[in-house]
Amino acid sequence: MKNKKLYKILIIFMSTIMLCGCWDIKDINKRSIPLVMGIAKDNDEEYKITLQIPLPKNDKQISRNVTGKGETIASVLGQIRTNSENAVDFSQIQLIVIQKNLANNQQELRDLIKFLMGSEEIPSRALVAITDDNVENVLSNINDKLGVNASSIYDYFNKGAGWAPELFSTPIWEVYRSPFLSTKDITVPAVRSGKDTVLIFEGSEILKKGKIVERISPEESQLINVFQNKDIKGKIVSLGFANIMVTKSSIQNKTSMKNNKPLVSSDLNLKIYILERKKGITNKRIKKELENLTEKQFFHLLEKTQRIHTDIFGFGQQFQHLISYQELKDWRNEYYPKLRVNFKVHANLE
Repeated sequence: MKNKKLYKILIIFMSTIMLCGCWDIKDINKRSIPLVMGIAKDNDEEYKITLQIPLPKNDKQISRNVTGKGETIASVLGQIRTNSENAVDFSQIQLIVIQKNLANNQQELRDLIKFLMGSEEIPSRALVAITDDNVENVLSNINDKLGVNASSIYDYFNKGAGWAPELFSTPIWEVYRSPFLSTKDITVPAVRSGKDTVLIFEGSEILKKGKIVERISPEESQLINVFQNKDIKGKIVSLGFANIMVTKSSIQNKTSMKNNKPLVSSDLNLKIYILERKKGITNKRIKKELENLTEKQFFHLLEKTQRIHTDIFGFGQQFQHLISYQELKDWRNEYYPKLRVNFKVHANLE
């Protein structure tokens, strides 16, 4: 009988525990969820962080910017969290815009990326961009033009083939990993606030071991996508006497060593559609001019990157089966300046 009573008491006790619910869960309407973060450093050496936070109210689409200052990134985020009327949830941040004056300092940029990567709250998949503009202007422009739809800013960098093939995205984890790579350097999108559009793509900042060494144009940035075998479908090229659109692209690379010098043979195949042309201009002339123009752009960029010993094409990764691991550690200085690329473009009408 006693055992029966104890059994009933135990059931009641366990049921009570299960009814308690999750005490540490915050309702969605009690949370502030920033989508974009801007990071800068003032002349007084304090970090300035601006968060773009959507505030959906009924059918209205509004948002606000919240700014804080402090000696460290962690202290500023803590300050914002403390002063906010709601719990601040950083787990949905999609874009981090870094002001150029901060990004130009190699050690500070490294420390910043290390902090972002090590944070348990900020997602490592969040995209990174660099701006010459005041970072608050960039976020205010996003705020004014997108409001609570700022989540679509992620799509800006991921339009890809068919829409904006020169654009690309660089997540935090890729920036964090780059200083440890000996055979590849990376590029980070450079943007500024637009007058009629949310952002204007100004090209790419080249990062070598975590240091900005050069900026390349949007046209040059597109070549990086080409060598990563990303389709540049939708790209419109003006030749002066004709305008064409690329409808499909693909590239084949073959690597070899000749007299201890690396050699790459690259064939880029382009399917094109002629949008318009001046009277008397032949298909042959259009194809030839496009091939020459693309080849000229590539060799100009190759020469530039070889001069600063920075392999943004990732050619070094294609020689892992031909050059030993120990020797590849000095790829940038020993092999890349000597690299020869036989680059040919083949344009064909659709």
